[in-house]
Amino acid sequence: MRFIHTSDLHLGRRLAQMSLEKDCAHVLNQLAQLVAQSDSHALVVAGDVFDSPNPSEVAVRQWDRFITGMAQSRVPVLVVSGNHDSGARLSVASNIIALSGVHLVGELRHNLEPVVVEDVNFWLIPFVRPADVRMWATRMELDPGLVINYDTGLRLVLDYVRASDAFAKRPNVCVAHQFVTNSGVAPERSDSEHLSLGTLDNVDVSAFEGFDYVALGHVHRPQRVGRDTVRYAGSPLKLSSSEVTQSKSFAVVDIQDTANETSVTYRLVPVEPLRDFRMERGSVDELVRAGKQEDERRRNDFVHAVVTDDDPIDVVARLRHVWPNLEQVSFDNATTRAAGVSEAPTEVDFKKDMRSLFAEFFEAQAGRPLATDEQRLADDAFETVLTEGGDLV
Repeated sequence: MRFIHTSDLHLGRRLAQMSLEKDCAHVLNQLAQLVAQSDSHALVVAGDVFDSPNPSEVAVRQWDRFITGMAQSRVPVLVVSGNHDSGARLSVASNIIALSGVHLVGELRHNLEPVVVEDVNFWLIPFVRPADVRMWATRMELDPGLVINYDTGLRLVLDYVRASDAFAKRPNVCVAHQFVTNSGVAPERSDSEHLSLGTLDNVDVSAFEGFDYVALGHVHRPQRVGRDTVRYAGSPLKLSSSEVTQSKSFAVVDIQDTANETSVTYRLVPVEPLRDFRMERGSVDELVRAGKQEDERRRNDFVHAVVTDDDPIDVVARLRHVWPNLEQVSFDNATTRAAGVSEAPTEVDFKKDMRSLFAEFFEAQAGRPLATDEQRLADDAFETVLTEGGDLV
Protein backbone atom coordinates (compact mmCIF):
# COMPACT_ATOMS: atom_id res chain seq x y z
CA MET A 1 0.00 0.00 0.00
CA ARG A 2 1.03 3.62 -0.50
CA PHE A 3 0.38 6.68 1.64
CA ILE A 4 1.48 10.32 1.85
CA HIS A 5 3.11 11.54 5.06
CA THR A 6 3.03 15.23 5.96
CA SER A 7 2.74 17.32 9.12
CA ASP A 8 2.94 20.79 10.64
CA LEU A 9 0.58 22.60 8.29
CA HIS A 10 0.23 25.43 10.83
CA LEU A 11 -2.92 26.81 9.25
CA GLY A 12 -3.50 30.35 10.49
CA ARG A 13 0.19 31.21 10.64
CA ARG A 14 1.39 34.72 9.86
CA LEU A 15 4.71 35.97 8.50
CA ALA A 16 5.78 39.61 8.18
CA GLN A 17 2.38 40.45 9.73
CA MET A 18 0.82 38.85 6.64
CA SER A 19 -1.71 36.02 6.52
CA LEU A 20 -0.44 32.81 4.95
CA GLU A 21 -3.92 31.76 3.87
CA LYS A 22 -3.07 31.77 0.16
CA ASP A 23 0.30 30.11 0.78
CA CYS A 24 -1.37 27.32 2.77
CA ALA A 25 -4.08 26.91 0.12
CA HIS A 26 -1.35 26.55 -2.53
CA VAL A 27 0.32 23.80 -0.46
CA LEU A 28 -2.96 21.99 0.28
CA ASN A 29 -3.80 21.96 -3.43
CA GLN A 30 -0.44 20.36 -4.18
CA LEU A 31 -1.02 17.82 -1.43
CA ALA A 32 -4.45 16.83 -2.78
CA GLN A 33 -3.04 16.54 -6.30
CA LEU A 34 -0.18 14.36 -5.10
CA VAL A 35 -2.57 12.01 -3.30
CA ALA A 36 -4.60 11.63 -6.50
CA GLN A 37 -1.74 11.42 -8.98
CA SER A 38 0.33 8.97 -6.93
CA ASP A 39 -2.60 6.56 -6.48
CA SER A 40 -2.14 6.73 -2.72
CA HIS A 41 -4.38 4.75 -0.42
CA ALA A 42 -4.19 7.20 2.50
CA LEU A 43 -2.99 10.61 3.66
CA VAL A 44 -1.28 10.97 7.05
CA VAL A 45 -1.08 14.36 8.80
CA ALA A 46 1.14 14.01 11.87
CA GLY A 47 -0.01 16.95 13.96
CA ASP A 48 0.00 20.75 14.15
CA VAL A 49 -2.85 21.17 11.73
CA PHE A 50 -3.32 24.65 13.16
CA ASP A 51 -0.83 27.21 14.41
CA SER A 52 -2.85 27.88 17.55
CA PRO A 53 -5.14 25.93 19.90
CA ASN A 54 -7.68 28.67 19.20
CA PRO A 55 -7.43 28.94 15.40
CA SER A 56 -8.98 31.71 13.37
CA GLU A 57 -12.20 31.23 11.45
CA VAL A 58 -10.22 31.49 8.22
CA ALA A 59 -7.95 28.63 9.26
CA VAL A 60 -10.86 26.46 10.39
CA ARG A 61 -12.72 26.99 7.12
CA GLN A 62 -9.59 26.21 5.14
CA TRP A 63 -9.15 22.92 6.97
CA ASP A 64 -12.85 22.13 6.58
CA ARG A 65 -12.66 22.63 2.79
CA PHE A 66 -9.59 20.44 2.55
CA ILE A 67 -10.86 17.45 4.51
CA THR A 68 -14.25 17.71 2.80
CA GLY A 69 -12.51 17.46 -0.56
CA MET A 70 -10.45 14.52 0.63
CA ALA A 71 -13.57 12.76 1.92
CA GLN A 72 -15.20 13.24 -1.48
CA SER A 73 -12.16 11.63 -3.10
CA ARG A 74 -12.69 8.61 -0.81
CA VAL A 75 -9.01 8.51 0.21
CA PRO A 76 -8.74 7.95 4.00
CA VAL A 77 -7.18 10.82 5.95
CA LEU A 78 -5.44 9.97 9.23
CA VAL A 79 -4.78 12.94 11.52
CA VAL A 80 -3.38 13.37 15.04
CA SER A 81 -3.21 16.57 17.06
CA GLY A 82 0.08 18.36 17.68
CA ASN A 83 1.30 20.59 20.49
CA HIS A 84 -0.08 23.66 18.68
CA ASP A 85 -3.54 22.12 18.30
CA SER A 86 -6.39 21.82 20.73
CA GLY A 87 -6.99 18.09 20.73
CA ALA A 88 -10.58 18.54 21.90
CA ARG A 89 -11.39 21.01 19.13
CA LEU A 90 -9.63 19.02 16.42
CA SER A 91 -11.57 15.86 17.24
CA VAL A 92 -15.06 17.40 17.50
CA ALA A 93 -17.58 14.99 15.94
CA SER A 94 -14.68 12.67 15.04
CA ASN A 95 -16.78 9.50 15.36
CA ILE A 96 -19.28 10.80 12.81
CA ILE A 97 -16.59 12.26 10.53
CA ALA A 98 -14.75 8.92 10.57
CA LEU A 99 -17.67 7.43 8.64
CA SER A 100 -16.50 9.55 5.69
CA GLY A 101 -12.95 8.19 5.96
CA VAL A 102 -11.41 11.14 7.84
CA HIS A 103 -10.00 9.91 11.14
CA LEU A 104 -9.22 12.69 13.64
CA VAL A 105 -7.54 11.76 16.92
CA GLY A 106 -7.04 14.76 19.19
CA GLU A 107 -6.83 13.04 22.56
CA LEU A 108 -5.53 9.71 23.84
CA ARG A 109 -8.37 7.26 23.41
CA HIS A 110 -9.65 4.92 26.07
CA ASN A 111 -9.00 1.78 24.03
CA LEU A 112 -6.37 2.20 21.34
CA GLU A 113 -7.57 0.64 18.11
CA PRO A 114 -5.82 0.87 14.75
CA VAL A 115 -7.30 2.34 11.61
CA VAL A 116 -6.80 -0.42 9.03
CA VAL A 117 -6.12 0.70 5.44
CA GLU A 118 -5.20 -1.83 2.76
CA ASP A 119 -4.40 -4.41 5.45
CA VAL A 120 -1.98 -2.06 7.26
CA ASN A 121 -2.53 -0.92 10.87
CA PHE A 122 -2.28 2.83 11.46
CA TRP A 123 -1.93 3.63 15.17
CA LEU A 124 -2.84 7.29 15.74
CA ILE A 125 -1.12 8.73 18.82
CA PRO A 126 -1.80 12.45 19.43
CA PHE A 127 0.67 14.74 21.14
CA VAL A 128 0.66 13.64 24.78
CA ARG A 129 2.21 15.02 27.93
CA PRO A 130 2.98 12.83 30.95
CA ALA A 131 -0.19 14.03 32.69
CA ASP A 132 -2.28 12.89 29.71
CA VAL A 133 -0.77 9.41 29.86
CA ARG A 134 -1.26 9.16 33.64
CA MET A 135 -4.98 9.86 33.21
CA TRP A 136 -5.18 7.32 30.38
CA ALA A 137 -3.28 4.73 32.44
CA THR A 138 -5.71 5.17 35.33
CA ARG A 139 -8.68 4.60 33.01
CA MET A 140 -6.98 1.51 31.57
CA GLU A 141 -6.21 0.19 35.08
CA LEU A 142 -2.47 0.50 34.46
CA ASP A 143 0.00 1.95 36.96
CA PRO A 144 0.20 5.74 36.43
CA GLY A 145 3.30 5.75 38.62
CA LEU A 146 5.22 4.27 35.69
CA VAL A 147 4.89 7.58 33.88
CA ILE A 148 7.84 9.69 35.01
CA ASN A 149 8.45 11.78 31.91
CA TYR A 150 7.60 12.02 28.21
CA ASP A 151 9.71 8.98 27.33
CA THR A 152 8.25 6.62 29.92
CA GLY A 153 4.76 7.90 29.16
CA LEU A 154 4.90 7.21 25.45
CA ARG A 155 6.58 3.85 26.06
CA LEU A 156 3.66 2.79 28.23
CA VAL A 157 1.24 3.68 25.43
CA LEU A 158 3.29 1.92 22.74
CA ASP A 159 3.79 -1.17 24.91
CA TYR A 160 0.01 -1.37 25.16
CA VAL A 161 -0.23 -1.16 21.36
CA ARG A 162 2.41 -3.83 20.79
CA ALA A 163 0.61 -6.19 23.18
CA SER A 164 -2.64 -6.02 21.21
CA ASP A 165 -3.78 -8.89 19.01
CA ALA A 166 -4.05 -6.55 16.01
CA PHE A 167 -0.36 -5.62 16.16
CA ALA A 168 0.77 -9.15 15.26
CA LYS A 169 -1.64 -9.57 12.36
CA ARG A 170 -0.34 -7.04 9.82
CA PRO A 171 2.25 -4.29 9.17
CA ASN A 172 2.12 -1.40 11.62
CA VAL A 173 2.52 2.35 11.12
CA CYS A 174 2.68 4.69 14.12
CA VAL A 175 1.59 8.31 13.61
CA ALA A 176 2.87 10.54 16.42
CA HIS A 177 3.72 14.14 17.21
CA GLN A 178 6.60 14.16 19.70
CA PHE A 179 10.21 15.29 20.06
CA VAL A 180 12.08 12.08 19.17
CA THR A 181 15.84 11.72 19.64
CA ASN A 182 18.35 9.00 18.85
CA SER A 183 20.39 7.98 21.93
CA GLY A 184 20.40 11.56 23.15
CA VAL A 185 21.14 13.07 19.72
CA ALA A 186 18.41 15.55 18.89
CA PRO A 187 17.04 16.08 15.38
CA GLU A 188 17.91 19.28 13.56
CA ARG A 189 15.41 21.86 14.71
CA SER A 190 14.16 25.25 13.61
CA ASP A 191 13.38 28.33 15.63
CA SER A 192 9.72 28.26 14.56
CA GLU A 193 9.06 25.22 16.75
CA HIS A 194 7.82 25.52 20.33
CA LEU A 195 10.70 24.32 22.50
CA SER A 196 10.46 22.92 26.00
CA LEU A 197 12.72 23.59 28.93
CA GLY A 198 15.89 21.61 28.18
CA THR A 199 14.96 18.16 26.88
CA LEU A 200 11.94 17.53 29.08
CA ASP A 201 9.89 16.42 26.07
CA ASN A 202 12.49 13.97 24.80
CA VAL A 203 11.35 10.51 23.60
CA ASP A 204 14.06 8.09 22.45
CA VAL A 205 13.54 6.46 19.07
CA SER A 206 13.89 3.02 20.67
CA ALA A 207 10.36 3.51 22.05
CA PHE A 208 9.07 2.80 18.52
CA GLU A 209 10.73 -0.60 18.19
CA GLY A 210 8.63 -3.02 16.16
CA PHE A 211 6.80 -0.48 14.02
CA ASP A 212 7.40 -0.81 10.29
CA TYR A 213 7.15 2.95 9.76
CA VAL A 214 6.87 5.88 12.17
CA ALA A 215 5.27 9.02 10.71
CA LEU A 216 6.41 11.88 12.91
CA GLY A 217 5.41 15.51 13.23
CA HIS A 218 6.74 18.40 15.35
CA VAL A 219 10.20 19.08 13.87
CA HIS A 220 10.06 21.27 10.76
CA ARG A 221 13.09 19.94 8.88
CA PRO A 222 12.41 16.70 6.95
CA GLN A 223 14.76 14.01 8.31
CA ARG A 224 15.21 10.48 9.58
CA VAL A 225 15.67 9.64 13.25
CA GLY A 226 17.85 6.61 13.92
CA ARG A 227 16.60 4.62 10.95
CA ASP A 228 15.12 5.43 7.53
CA THR A 229 11.66 4.28 8.53
CA VAL A 230 11.34 6.75 11.43
CA ARG A 231 10.87 10.10 9.74
CA TYR A 232 9.85 13.67 10.36
CA ALA A 233 7.91 14.87 7.32
CA GLY A 234 8.74 18.47 8.21
CA SER A 235 6.54 21.49 7.58
CA PRO A 236 5.55 22.09 3.94
CA LEU A 237 6.18 25.84 4.36
CA LYS A 238 9.26 27.69 5.61
CA LEU A 239 8.07 29.30 8.83
CA SER A 240 11.19 31.13 10.03
CA SER A 241 14.53 32.41 8.75
CA SER A 242 16.25 29.34 10.22
CA GLU A 243 14.47 27.31 7.53
CA VAL A 244 15.52 29.29 4.45
CA THR A 245 18.01 26.63 3.33
CA GLN A 246 15.65 23.70 3.92
CA SER A 247 14.07 21.72 1.10
CA LYS A 248 10.42 21.17 1.98
CA SER A 249 8.70 18.02 0.80
CA PHE A 250 5.98 15.42 1.18
CA ALA A 251 6.97 11.80 1.82
CA VAL A 252 5.44 9.11 -0.40
CA VAL A 253 5.69 5.83 1.53
CA ASP A 254 5.27 2.34 0.06
CA ILE A 255 4.75 -0.76 2.19
CA GLN A 256 5.13 -4.22 0.66
CA ASP A 257 4.09 -7.13 2.85
CA THR A 258 4.89 -10.73 1.98
CA ALA A 259 4.75 -13.95 3.95
CA ASN A 260 8.40 -13.58 4.89
CA GLU A 261 8.95 -9.86 5.47
CA THR A 262 7.64 -6.33 5.29
CA SER A 263 9.62 -3.82 3.25
CA VAL A 264 9.20 -0.05 3.43
CA THR A 265 10.50 2.47 0.90
CA TYR A 266 9.85 6.16 0.49
CA ARG A 267 10.56 9.08 -1.81
CA LEU A 268 10.38 12.82 -1.18
CA VAL A 269 8.31 15.04 -3.44
CA PRO A 270 9.38 18.71 -3.31
CA VAL A 271 6.83 21.34 -2.30
CA GLU A 272 6.61 24.39 -4.55
CA PRO A 273 5.78 27.44 -2.38
CA LEU A 274 3.60 30.29 -3.54
CA ARG A 275 6.14 32.66 -1.95
CA ASP A 276 9.60 31.57 -0.92
CA PHE A 277 11.34 32.57 2.30
CA ARG A 278 14.96 33.53 1.66
CA MET A 279 17.86 35.40 3.16
CA GLU A 280 19.70 38.26 1.44
CA ARG A 281 22.95 39.82 2.65
CA GLY A 282 24.75 43.05 1.82
CA SER A 283 24.76 46.80 2.33
CA VAL A 284 21.42 48.58 2.16
CA ASP A 285 22.32 50.03 -1.24
CA GLU A 286 23.27 46.58 -2.53
CA LEU A 287 20.09 45.02 -1.20
CA VAL A 288 17.85 47.73 -2.65
CA ARG A 289 19.61 47.46 -6.02
CA ALA A 290 19.22 43.66 -6.02
CA GLY A 291 15.55 43.89 -5.08
CA LYS A 292 14.77 46.33 -7.89
CA GLN A 293 16.26 43.91 -10.42
CA GLU A 294 13.98 41.06 -9.38
CA ASP A 295 10.70 40.16 -11.04
CA GLU A 296 7.42 40.73 -9.23
CA ARG A 297 7.14 37.16 -7.98
CA ARG A 298 10.53 37.19 -6.24
CA ARG A 299 9.91 40.65 -4.83
CA ASN A 300 6.86 39.19 -3.06
CA ASP A 301 8.95 36.53 -1.30
CA PHE A 302 9.44 36.68 2.45
CA VAL A 303 12.92 38.06 3.06
CA HIS A 304 15.29 38.15 5.99
CA ALA A 305 17.86 40.86 5.23
CA VAL A 306 21.31 40.74 6.85
CA VAL A 307 22.66 44.30 6.64
CA THR A 308 26.42 44.82 6.59
CA ASP A 309 26.51 48.67 6.74
CA ASP A 310 28.13 50.16 9.81
CA ASP A 311 25.71 53.10 10.09
CA PRO A 312 22.66 52.35 7.95
CA ILE A 313 19.80 54.86 7.73
CA ASP A 314 16.08 54.12 7.19
CA VAL A 315 16.85 50.43 6.74
CA VAL A 316 13.37 48.97 7.12
CA ALA A 317 11.63 51.63 5.04
CA ARG A 318 14.11 51.33 2.16
CA LEU A 319 14.10 47.54 2.13
CA ARG A 320 10.34 47.26 2.45
CA HIS A 321 10.01 49.48 -0.61
CA VAL A 322 11.53 46.70 -2.73
CA TRP A 323 10.47 43.72 -0.58
CA PRO A 324 7.00 44.42 0.84
CA ASN A 325 7.07 41.10 2.74
CA LEU A 326 10.27 41.89 4.60
CA GLU A 327 10.13 39.52 7.58
CA GLN A 328 13.25 40.44 9.54
CA VAL A 329 16.35 42.64 9.50
CA SER A 330 19.52 41.74 11.34
CA PHE A 331 23.00 43.25 11.32
CA ASP A 332 26.43 41.79 10.73
CA ASN A 333 28.84 44.70 10.61
CA ALA A 334 32.02 45.97 12.23
CA THR A 335 30.15 47.12 15.32
CA THR A 336 28.34 43.86 16.02
CA ARG A 337 31.42 41.76 15.23
CA ALA A 338 33.61 43.83 17.52
CA ALA A 339 31.10 43.34 20.30
CA GLY A 340 30.84 39.64 19.55
CA VAL A 341 27.07 39.98 19.14
CA SER A 342 26.53 39.53 15.43
CA GLU A 343 22.84 39.21 14.75
CA ALA A 344 23.36 37.09 11.64
CA PRO A 345 21.31 33.96 12.25
CA THR A 346 22.49 30.39 12.09
CA GLU A 347 20.64 27.05 11.99
CA VAL A 348 21.16 26.66 15.73
CA ASP A 349 20.21 30.21 16.65
CA PHE A 350 16.89 29.21 18.23
CA LYS A 351 14.66 32.09 19.27
CA LYS A 352 11.61 31.25 21.30
CA ASP A 353 8.33 32.97 20.58
CA MET A 354 6.37 34.64 23.32
CA ARG A 355 3.71 31.94 23.55
CA SER A 356 6.20 29.16 24.28
CA LEU A 357 8.17 31.35 26.70
CA PHE A 358 5.00 32.02 28.66
CA ALA A 359 4.00 28.33 28.62
CA GLU A 360 7.45 27.30 29.88
CA PHE A 361 7.44 29.99 32.57
CA PHE A 362 4.03 28.83 33.78
CA GLU A 363 5.10 25.16 33.85
CA ALA A 364 8.30 26.02 35.74
CA GLN A 365 6.37 28.01 38.34
CA ALA A 366 3.29 25.80 38.70
CA GLY A 367 4.92 22.42 38.17
CA ARG A 368 2.39 21.51 35.48
CA PRO A 369 1.53 22.58 31.94
CA LEU A 370 -1.23 25.07 31.17
CA ALA A 371 -4.70 23.57 31.44
CA THR A 372 -6.98 23.85 28.42
CA ASP A 373 -8.93 26.82 29.81
CA GLU A 374 -5.70 28.55 30.87
CA GLN A 375 -4.20 27.98 27.43
CA ARG A 376 -7.34 29.46 25.90
CA LEU A 377 -7.06 32.60 28.04
CA ALA A 378 -3.38 32.97 27.17
CA ASP A 379 -4.07 32.50 23.46
CA ASP A 380 -6.86 35.07 23.54
CA ALA A 381 -4.49 37.55 25.22
CA PHE A 382 -1.75 36.94 22.65
CA GLU A 383 -4.27 37.16 19.82
CA THR A 384 -5.39 40.56 21.10
CA VAL A 385 -1.82 41.82 21.29
CA LEU A 386 -1.02 40.38 17.86
CA THR A 387 -4.04 42.06 16.31
CA GLU A 388 -3.35 45.44 17.88
CA GLY A 389 0.41 45.51 17.92
CA GLY A 390 1.74 43.16 15.25
CA ASP A 391 3.14 39.64 15.15
CA LEU A 392 4.94 38.42 18.24
CA VAL A 393 6.42 35.36 16.57
